Amino acid sequence: MRKAFAAAGAVALITSIGAVTSATADPPHNPGGPCIQDNQNVQRSSVADYADVVRTLDRIEKTSRGLVDVASAGTSGEGRDLLYATVGDGPTTFWLQARIHGNELHSTESVLQILDHLASGDPQARLIREQLTVVVIPMYNPDGSEANIRQSTTPNRIDLNRDWENFAQQESVAFWRLWRDLQPELALDLHHMSEAPIVEGTDDLNQFQIGARSIDPSRMTAEQWLTNRQMAMVSVDALEQYGVANIAHYPLIDITNAVLSRMLMGGTAPAGEQPVMQTATRGAIFYEVRSVGQKSNGQLERMFTVPTMAVLTAAANGTLESYDVSDYGDIPFARPGSCGV
Repeated sequence: MRKAFAAAGAVALITSIGAVTSATADPPHNPGGPCIQDNQNVQRSSVADYADVVRTLDRIEKTSRGLVDVASAGTSGEGRDLLYATVGDGPTTFWLQARIHGNELHSTESVLQILDHLASGDPQARLIREQLTVVVIPMYNPDGSEANIRQSTTPNRIDLNRDWENFAQQESVAFWRLWRDLQPELALDLHHMSEAPIVEGTDDLNQFQIGARSIDPSRMTAEQWLTNRQMAMVSVDALEQYGVANIAHYPLIDITNAVLSRMLMGGTAPAGEQPVMQTATRGAIFYEVRSVGQKSNGQLERMFTVPTMAVLTAAANGTLESYDVSDYGDIPFARPGSCGV
C-alpha cells in the first residue's frame, strides 16, 4: 500500500460507529436508480425515512453538548424541512450530502452514523471537528425519499441532480443558497448503482464505483482535478483495506447541470440571484455503491462510511493535499451487467 495511513485509520475507526435507530445531456448509461429485480421484495422498515431523520438529528443535537447544530435550508415541494447538521468549527468546510435520489436508500443511514460518531469523544472525531466544519445533509430529497422514487414529487418530477442550471425545484434553490453561503472547499455525494456490473477483466461483482469527475477535467482547474483524484484515491485505498468492494471507475461523464459539477464550475444561479463566478470548491466527488434491497444492509452502509471517514480524516490531518494519485489511471472500469446478476 502507498500512503494509506489515513485510510487505514478510517477503516479501524469505522468499526466503532454503531447503527442509527431507525454537457447538459444525460450520460451514456442508465442512471435509473437501484437495481431491483421484478420478484424482489425490498424491506424498507430498517431504512431511515424522513421521520427517522428528524428524530435522529434531534437526538444527536441534544446529546452532542453543543457540538452539533441542526437547521433547515428551506422546505421541499411538499413542505418538509430540508434539514442539515453542522459539526466542527475548523477552517475547511466539507459538504456531505446523501439521498438526492429518493430511492437510493442506504446513504442516509450512513451519514447519520458518521454524524453521530463525529459528535463523540473519539480522538479522530475531535481532530476532524478541530480542522473541518462538516455540513451533513442526510436527505437532500425528502419528498422523493418518502415516495421511494428517484425524482422530486411536486410541483414537478425532476431529477434534482440535474437541476443546478434551471433551478426548477425549490429544493435546488435552497441548497444552492446554502452552498453559496457556506462556500465548502470539499464535497462528497453518495449514490447507489442502477446496474449490477462486473469489474473488467474479472468475474467479480462490482460493488463500489468511484466518481472523480462529474464534468470533463478540462472544465476544472488543475487544483480541482488533482484534489478530486486525491479524494478518490484515499477512498479507494480505504476500501481496498476493507476488502469487499471490488472497486471500479465510474463511467466517464460530462454533466454540467449536476450539483457537484456546478459546485466546481460555478456560473449559474436561481432567478434573482447572482451567479458564483469564483467558486471556493476545490474538490467534489461521488460514490456509487451496490444497489439496495440485499440482506447485507450493514455492508452497504460500510461501503459508504469507510471511504467517507477516510476522506474526512485525510482532509483533517493534512495528508489529502499530498496524497499519491499515480495509481488513479489503473482503476478498472466495469462491464455492464443486468439487474439481478
